[in-house]
Amino acid sequence: MNRFLKGIGIFLALVGVGILSALAVIALLLRQEEVRVPDLVGKDTVSVIEIVNQTGLRLKVERKAPSQSVPKDAIIAQEPPAGSATKKGRSISIVVSMGPSELFAPKIIGEPFRKADILLRQAGFAEPFVSRVWSDAVERDVILDQDPPPNEPLEKGGKVGVLVSLGKKPRVFVAPKLVGRKASEAVRLVDRMGLQYKIISKASAAGRTGADRIVTHQKPAAGHPLPTDALVELTVSK
Repeated sequence: MNRFLKGIGIFLALVGVGILSALAVIALLLRQEEVRVPDLVGKDTVSVIEIVNQTGLRLKVERKAPSQSVPKDAIIAQEPPAGSATKKGRSISIVVSMGPSELFAPKIIGEPFRKADILLRQAGFAEPFVSRVWSDAVERDVILDQDPPPNEPLEKGGKVGVLVSLGKKPRVFVAPKLVGRKASEAVRLVDRMGLQYKIISKASAAGRTGADRIVTHQKPAAGHPLPTDALVELTVSK
């Protein structure tokens, strides 16, 4: 029995030593796999490839972009940034310079959208990205802003984002309860709201006189939203 227990103890001790050794090896390997990201910005692509290979990392060209300050085939930007820690085998995404661009974003702020769209296409750019917002100061369909801004370099076929005015946001009323009111009173109320109205006469079994005609039905119903160009229909008793 003692021999059996002694054997179990030795076995468990060996297992414990093995686990600790494995954890130590894994921790060592993890530390060895971690490297510092080199600074690639401003360097030419040939040098960058050599540097990245030496550090055990990979290279991924995210895109190419024109630059007035960075020479052609040099790196404009990188991700992750220089000096940060990463694992071996990971990729560094880079933006490669196409050199100075002969195309520049035209100034289209303040222009009607239709004219701005034509100017962009004639300049060799693609259909613009369009966003629209309400504006109390700028008329409908006029360009409020653009991205990139005027005179920024842009590659041929690139896109300019434009912010287009929708004009003033229309006022929205809530339809009041008109059913049961005298026709003359209901008309005055709708007229004060600046809305158009239409009166539909309907015979009444009660035989009311013209002076006290009553609204028996309204469209839209009370509580419904009413834009400024809405038409209110009033059905009144004859």
